[in-house]
Amino acid sequence: SPPAMPPGPAATLGTALLLLLLASESAHTVILRAREAAQFLRPRQRRAYQVFEEAKQGHLERECIEELCSQEEAREVFENDPETEYFYPRYLECISKHGSPYKKNTDFITCVQKLPDQCYPDPCDKGGTQVCQDLMGTFYCQCRDGWAGRLCNRDVNECSQESGSCSQICYNKPGSFQCGCHSGYTLSLDGRTCHDLDECADAGACGEAQCQNLPGSYSCLCDEGYAFSSQEKSCRDVDECAEGRCEQACVNSPGSYTCHCDGRGGLKLSPDMNTCEDILPCVPFNVAKSVKSLYLGRMFSGTPVIRLRFKRLQPTRLVAEFDFRTFDPEGVLFFAGGHRDSTWIVLGLRAGRLELQLRYQGVGRVTSSGPIINHGSWQTISVEELERNLVIKVNKDAVMKIAVAGDLFQLDRGLYHLNLTVGGVPFKEKDLVQPMNPRLDGCLRSWHWLDGEDTTVQETVKANVNMQCFSLTERGSFFPGRGFASYSLDYARTSPDVGTETTWEVEAVARIRPAADTGMLLALVGDDQAVALSVALVDYHSTKKLKKQLVVLAVESVTLVLMEIKVCDGQEHVVTVSVNKDEATLEVDGTKGQSEVSPAGLQERLAVLGRHLQGSVLTFVGGLPDVPATSAPVTAFYRGCMTLEVNQKVLDLDEAIYKHSDITAHSCPPAEPAA
Repeated sequence: SPPAMPPGPAATLGTALLLLLLASESAHTVILRAREAAQFLRPRQRRAYQVFEEAKQGHLERECIEELCSQEEAREVFENDPETEYFYPRYLECISKHGSPYKKNTDFITCVQKLPDQCYPDPCDKGGTQVCQDLMGTFYCQCRDGWAGRLCNRDVNECSQESGSCSQICYNKPGSFQCGCHSGYTLSLDGRTCHDLDECADAGACGEAQCQNLPGSYSCLCDEGYAFSSQEKSCRDVDECAEGRCEQACVNSPGSYTCHCDGRGGLKLSPDMNTCEDILPCVPFNVAKSVKSLYLGRMFSGTPVIRLRFKRLQPTRLVAEFDFRTFDPEGVLFFAGGHRDSTWIVLGLRAGRLELQLRYQGVGRVTSSGPIINHGSWQTISVEELERNLVIKVNKDAVMKIAVAGDLFQLDRGLYHLNLTVGGVPFKEKDLVQPMNPRLDGCLRSWHWLDGEDTTVQETVKANVNMQCFSLTERGSFFPGRGFASYSLDYARTSPDVGTETTWEVEAVARIRPAADTGMLLALVGDDQAVALSVALVDYHSTKKLKKQLVVLAVESVTLVLMEIKVCDGQEHVVTVSVNKDEATLEVDGTKGQSEVSPAGLQERLAVLGRHLQGSVLTFVGGLPDVPATSAPVTAFYRGCMTLEVNQKVLDLDEAIYKHSDITAHSCPPAEPAA
């Protein structure tokens, strides 16, 4: 083998440079990262100078491939121990496997030629390595970004340091990382920062509901009384009644609900619109009664309130005198005589004037005369038999003198008998000479029947307050807040034109002086107990949940029109209602109310009312029969004074098919003066 060549100038220069760098590191106590150190070592370790690399390969060919070389000769080829110690054991393996160099085996030649390259076969991880660098007896794996370790097979967790500079979420990946965002955010173009995602830009995010964007999220908003359904993407009505909000009855409606109290039991809604409280009078009426008075209208059926029977041993003439007061234009004051087919007289009122009906020996007569006396003031009336004449006086002035052909007292079994009834007749009114409504809403006092023989009547009246009159009265019917009157009225009419449909109309004018802020004025009720139409006082606005004194016009439980009213001022107010197939109006003291339904909703309700009126309905004044509390906005009885005109006809409570006994038909106590 040729003698070993001394190190060339390049090797000397490399060694000097390496020593200089190491000395510099020690002097400055700077520890360089492996990658940076490799950059400094790379020129020497890779022997990048081509001329020297070719020389080494030539020496290897001559010394160890063409001939058999020793370890010392191999040291001369590589000029360093690490490469020699790496090469020579493997050189011997090539000889053992492929034979000695002298056989010139090509597999041997290839085996030896590749031994100096530490990167063959490649020891570095393929995925994490950028390049494998051949060093002196070893190798260096230059790692790609995101990889570490001698073989570049260890992933670097970039997320462990300041979340990889991601603003929200960092996801570590093999050799890399990726920034992510929380729900409701999206990654910016820089790949690191997140910004809010406007979900409302998607028209279908909330469906029918209103979309409100929020940081990182969004909300679907519904009107009050509705809740958002994410499954249906729509606003669904909240059933407040299922939540038990009302103390008594509850009616759910789209977006709202209404609580109802037992109005017939004297309850109304409290200010919280959920619980109930007593209906209390806001205007006190002077309901004091006189024990020395007799109320003629107590018996609604027209049955007499007093029945007297006189018996005399001698023929006796009729003498009757009393003070009388009424606003009622028609009714019976008293009857005197025998039975229906015998001799009798009836003193009554017709059109506000006194009327005397007589029947003597089967012949009937009717006489009317004198002033109008149903003006509410007291006047003295007397009836007396004088020499075959009946003389009737008003305030001592004779207004009638009628010749009679017999005596009112009738002889029976040796005694002379006379029946006398007050406030009615002892037989059907149709059997009068001229029929009249016998019910008379009037009052008597200071009465004398047949020279004062009537002390038992006074004692009876004193013991029964329902037989006593109000001490003071004014015109109007009085509703005490615990009863109603009902009528059978027909609101449908057929046009004279053949083939046209039946039309209907409801017009009402109520003059009211309320004593409480809640109560039914007028209602039409069908056979099925459905409240087809109602006009009532109420102290709250059902949809706005606001306490306010109102008059409401409703079909069934739906309010069509309402209008404010000052019900507690003690004054008279005029409520006017007009309803037909096309419109519904409500006025209070000449001011028109506001509609509570849409035009389409109004037409729907009017159609419902029309169907009710085609059937059988009863008209109720002052209250309702026993119906559910939810069947109308108001079920409470009206308290106060009222006169009512329906379809241009004044409703006379004496003509009702039913009237509660506490309701006075034509007289009303005045309001007490304010303290």
